[in-house]
Amino acid sequence: MRSEARWDVITFGETMLRLSPPHYMRLEEATSLEVRIGGAESNVAVALCRLGLRACWWSRLPNTPLGRRIENELRRWGVDTSAVIWDSDPKARTGLYFLDFGVAPRATEVYYDRASSAASAIGPEDVDAQRIAEARLLHVTGITPALSARCAAAVRYAIEAAKRAGTRVCFDTNYRARLWSPEAARTTLEPLLPYVDLLIAPHEEARLLFALTEEKERMARALHDRYGIETVVVTCGGDGAYAFSPSGEHFAAPYPIAYVVDRVGAGDAFDAGVIYGYLQQNISLGLEMGMAMAALKHTLPGDLLLCTFEEIEAVRTAHHQTSPSSIRR
Repeated sequence: MRSEARWDVITFGETMLRLSPPHYMRLEEATSLEVRIGGAESNVAVALCRLGLRACWWSRLPNTPLGRRIENELRRWGVDTSAVIWDSDPKARTGLYFLDFGVAPRATEVYYDRASSAASAIGPEDVDAQRIAEARLLHVTGITPALSARCAAAVRYAIEAAKRAGTRVCFDTNYRARLWSPEAARTTLEPLLPYVDLLIAPHEEARLLFALTEEKERMARALHDRYGIETVVVTCGGDGAYAFSPSGEHFAAPYPIAYVVDRVGAGDAFDAGVIYGYLQQNISLGLEMGMAMAALKHTLPGDLLLCTFEEIEAVRTAHHQTSPSSIRR
């Protein structure tokens, strides 16, 4: 992999404002809302910066206080936001999502208000191929192409630009049933997979989207065999994660979580850990880092993983000593 790049990872997608009542109140009774930001790709970018990597994120944001709130927050945590496209259309809007937190037996509910957001208008002409060429890895997810046909074309253009430039491509399926059907997702995503170098997919999403029936420990190999993807990571919730890579087959055990503060963003924290290891050509390390980071994210409010590298490494090392990952070749 190239080491002289300007950034370690470049990524793009929609980041929304997240609004939630305090103290487990219901939305229908709330008199105030806590404001945070959240977006799969920007969550990964922040987590990578916490690991000491160089991350660049961009999107279309309305040139309003709400749009600036998002960009300010990401820049605060070290993400390069210089490529953000500011939409001056007075009708441009920021996507919102509302969280109605619950504890068992009451489930947490999510309500989206993101239709016709500025980010949903991203098209191929908004993709800076030169910037992609200056990164070691492009990270994209299945959320962006689900937003609109223009966004789907932009993702494809970005992946093709990365391949022309020799930039590695990481793709997380990140299926959202509220955005599109499994059939529509498969039609759009499947043609992209042969261009992907690192695929991250939950086991159930792989079954749903790609009609694969393999068990958890064999799914990563099945995705590799079908699409020719170099490295595949399959997550299995509380059962850990499996990977297939040129170095063999790997497994990482889940980390015990005593108390859940906020689950949102844990998958993105995991992705960042996997990318960290992948860029070091050590996918086993990536699985361990991802598991540690996902566990730590459960202990923090908000979408962002705001832990130090030392905190992450301490959790990873302690868990590795008591439950080491196994490698099957």
